[in-house]
Amino acid sequence: MSTIEAYGEFELINSFQLGERKALHQVYALYQRTLCFFTEQLVEDTMAAEDIVSECFINAFEKKEDFPSLGQLKSYLFTAAKNKALNYLKAQKRHDDIHHSIERVADKFSENVENAYIKTEVMQMILREIEKLPPQCRQVVRLSIIDGKSAPEIAEELKMAYQTVLNQKAKGVSLLRIAILKNELLSLPVLISALTILNR
Repeated sequence: MSTIEAYGEFELINSFQLGERKALHQVYALYQRTLCFFTEQLVEDTMAAEDIVSECFINAFEKKEDFPSLGQLKSYLFTAAKNKALNYLKAQKRHDDIHHSIERVADKFSENVENAYIKTEVMQMILREIEKLPPQCRQVVRLSIIDGKSAPEIAEELKMAYQTVLNQKAKGVSLLRIAILKNELLSLPVLISALTILNR
């Protein structure tokens, strides 16, 4: 059950606007992982991405009355993360090479943002579909696709036979591929990106 389903979207945003601690934690849990994934693609630094996302949430909490819906809150968080990521890259560029123009950083960044949005949308979709898999299959696929672990690493972590890991991964990827191909709402770039991730 998702955070929104457990809380109720209307109740969640109302409680968030009132500054209720539980609602603040729920909103953080709802968006933190995908925001970090999105931001890390832009700055290519895990710790920097986590710091940026934390700042975005702090800013959002300070402006909590400004968000009448979860959609507007999510839009603000992603826009804030994008802007902070660009500022981080500009600062890094100044630090690394003060004599060169930072305009190229901004140009390259703009190209990367669209790709980052697509990949983030793909990961959100894949995560939703992974949650629908059978328990053992879900564990293996999450460790493989989301955490990037190898079959031997998964076998050791789950105390599972190597061949079982391969079988469960193959089964899970097959089910995910079917679910993705059946989704008629996906754009072609998202579809291609999703299938590419599953083929790793």
